[in-house]
Amino acid sequence: MLLAWVLVLAGVGLASAGLAMAKPMWTVIGGIAAGACFAVLLIRYALTGYVGYERTIGLRIIRRDRGGDRVRRWLWICWSATALGLAVLMGFAWVWPDAAFMSDPAWKAQVTGIRLAAVSLATFGSFFGLLLLIARRFSVFGTTSIWGVVLGVASLVVVQSVATGFQHEFERRVLGVYAHINVTRPFGISEYRRFESWLRTVPGVTGASPFVYYGMALAPYDPDGEREGDMKLASVLVKGIEPSTADQVIDVVDHLEKGSGHPVPLSELRSDFELMPVPDGKDEMLPQVIIDTPDPRGEGWYPPAIEAWRKKQAEKKSEDPENDDDWGEWEDAPDEGEEPAPGEGGEKLDTSTLPTMFVGYQLARKSQLEVGDVVRLVDPGSTFDNSEEPQFMYYLVAGVFQAGFQEYDDHLVYIHVKELQRFKYEGKDTVSGVDLRLTDASVAPDVGAVIREALGDRYSVFEWQKLNENLFSSIETQKNIITIILSLVIFVASFNVLSALWTMTMRRTAEIAILMSMGSTGPEIARIFQVTGMTIGLAGSTAGVLWGLIQCLLVELYGYGLDPEVYFIERLPVEISFTQIAWILGLSLGFCYVATIPPALKAARLRPVDGLRYE
Repeated sequence: MLLAWVLVLAGVGLASAGLAMAKPMWTVIGGIAAGACFAVLLIRYALTGYVGYERTIGLRIIRRDRGGDRVRRWLWICWSATALGLAVLMGFAWVWPDAAFMSDPAWKAQVTGIRLAAVSLATFGSFFGLLLLIARRFSVFGTTSIWGVVLGVASLVVVQSVATGFQHEFERRVLGVYAHINVTRPFGISEYRRFESWLRTVPGVTGASPFVYYGMALAPYDPDGEREGDMKLASVLVKGIEPSTADQVIDVVDHLEKGSGHPVPLSELRSDFELMPVPDGKDEMLPQVIIDTPDPRGEGWYPPAIEAWRKKQAEKKSEDPENDDDWGEWEDAPDEGEEPAPGEGGEKLDTSTLPTMFVGYQLARKSQLEVGDVVRLVDPGSTFDNSEEPQFMYYLVAGVFQAGFQEYDDHLVYIHVKELQRFKYEGKDTVSGVDLRLTDASVAPDVGAVIREALGDRYSVFEWQKLNENLFSSIETQKNIITIILSLVIFVASFNVLSALWTMTMRRTAEIAILMSMGSTGPEIARIFQVTGMTIGLAGSTAGVLWGLIQCLLVELYGYGLDPEVYFIERLPVEISFTQIAWILGLSLGFCYVATIPPALKAARLRPVDGLRYE
C-alpha cells in the first residue's frame, strides 16, 4: 500500500511535467499507472471502510423502517403526473412540432396553455415524487438534509446545461458562417491560388476557399415607385465567396435551404465580370512554402492571361466607346426623390444579365425582399471623402439564407467573389484571404500555429476563437460566475449535513460509549458517521441529478422562446454533458465528505466513561 501511495504522488509530478513538456510518452504511461494505483486505493478503502457493522449502524440511524400504503399511493400519483406531463410535451415536440406556431391565434394560445400546464404538472409531479420517495426511505432529519443537497445539485445541473447549450450553440452558429481559420494580408493576396493549394496540404485542413469582405449599403429597387415611404438603406457586410469551394468551409448551403424553404445551389451566384490578371509577388516577398508551391494555372501563365484580358477590354471599348472604365461601369446615384433610369428611355432592367446575391432572412424580412427582387448595392468607398457622388450596382436576389444568428441574418450578404474584387480591388484578381475548415474545430490553435510559423509575420492567421474572442470569453466568464455562485448552494447544504451529524453525535453519546466499551476503535466510530454523511450526500446528489435532468428535458421539450435581438438566438438551448454531471457529483460528494469530518472526529474522541457517566 505504501508503494501505491508513492506511485500516486509520483503520478501527480509526472502529470505536471507532462503539461510543461508537451506530454511526452513517459509521462502518459506514468499518469496511467498513477491512476490505476489510485483506483486500487479507493477500492480498498471502500471495502475496508464501508463494509461491516459501521455501514449497518450508520444506515440504521437515518433509515425509515416502513413507508405505509398512503405514501405509496401518493408516490404513484406523482410519478403518473410526471409521466403524463412528459408525454404531452413529447407529443407537441415530436408529433406536432409546428402546432404552437399555427397562424390561428386562438389555437396558438390554447396549445401554449396546454404545454405550460404539462410543464407545471411534470415539474411538481417529479418534485413531490422524489420527496415522497426519499421520505419513505429516510428519517425526518435525513430527508431534510438530503433535500438541501438535491436542490443545490439540481440547480447546478440545469444552469450548467443551459450555459453549455448557450456556449455550444453560439459556437455552432458562428462556425456555420465563419471558417475555422482565416489567412489574410492587409493589402490582399494576389497569389491566393498557390496559398490555397499549400493550405490544403496542412495536416488537419479539409477545405479551403478564397473570400473578400467589404462594408456596403443595400437598398431595394422599386422602378414603379410603390415603396417610396419605406425605401431605406441598410448597412450590410458583404462577403464575396467562390461558389465552387465555399461549401467546403461554411454551411451556406444548409442556411440557404432553411431560409428559402427549398435547396438553393451555390451556382446561383453568378457574375460575368472579367478580372484583371495580377502577377504573383516576387519570391523574396513570399514565404518559402509558397515559393515551393507551383501555380495551378501552370508555368508562365501571366503573359497570355493579361493579353487575353486586354483584348476583351478592347472589344468592349469598341462596342461602347463612351465606357472609360476598364473594370466595369458603376451607375451614378439618382437625385433625391428620383428613381434612376436603368437603360435608354428608362426601360426596365434585364434581370437575366444581372449578378446575383444571397441575403439574410431578417434583412429580407425588414426590407421586404423576396427571391427574384432587384436591389441596389451602394459602394461607400467613393463617398468617404465627399469628393464624388455615391455609386451603386444592381443585383438580383437569388436566395435567402438563415443562419439562426440575428447578427448574421440581419447584416450579412453573399455575392460572387468577382463582384467584390470588382470594386474593392478595382477589378484586379486579388482577394482578402483564404478560409479554412478543419477536421476538428478544437485544434484550430494548433493548426494556426503551424501556419503562422510557416508564413511569417506578413500574414495574419485568425482562428475562430480569436475572431469572436470577446463573445466567447464573456459567455465563459458568465458561466464560471454562475457555477461558483450555485456551488455555494451545495456548500450551504453540506452545513446542513454537518449540523445534523453533530446533533446526532451529541444525542448518541451513550450508544457511542457502549460501542467503544465493546472494542470499537476511534476510526471505526468515525466511519459510522462518515457512512451516514456520505449516504446523505450520495442520495441527495443522485436525486438532484435525476431531478435536474428532468428539468432540462422539460425546458428542451417546452422550447422556451428568447428575443433574438437580445440573445441572438430564438430559443433557450439545453445541452447535457455527462462530464459536467460527473464533476457536479464529485463536488457535492466532496463537500459532504468534508462536512462529515468534524462530527466524526468528535465521536472518535469521546471517552466511554464520559458517555456512560449519566446512564
